[in-house]
Amino acid sequence: MTYKNNTTGEMYHGGAITRRLDNGAVVTGTPTPEMLAEWGFTPYTPPQPNVDIRKQRMDEILAELDAMDYLTSKYVDGEDMSEYGDWQGKRKALREEYRQLESEVEDV
Repeated sequence: MTYKNNTTGEMYHGGAITRRLDNGAVVTGTPTPEMLAEWGFTPYTPPQPNVDIRKQRMDEILAELDAMDYLTSKYVDGEDMSEYGDWQGKRKALREEYRQLESEVEDV
């Protein structure tokens, strides 16, 4: 486990260290979690990469549109689509949302 001292910015990744204590004594060895806490270290988890929510939503939209391709094929073949409600309106709205997100991503 990695620890970070938020005061000094010092990182501890494990293993033996040599540290001078406030009283002047020198400690060498592998510190316990209690020792690290006493010295101002806390467990450190590196920040996760920031996922662009817009790109994630664009991927979701493409998946939804792909799933609707079957309906489009049925429509092109002239089949009765009344049981699917306003599927064309939903598809059109998804495409518009995708175009909007795409323009926002390009502007970044």
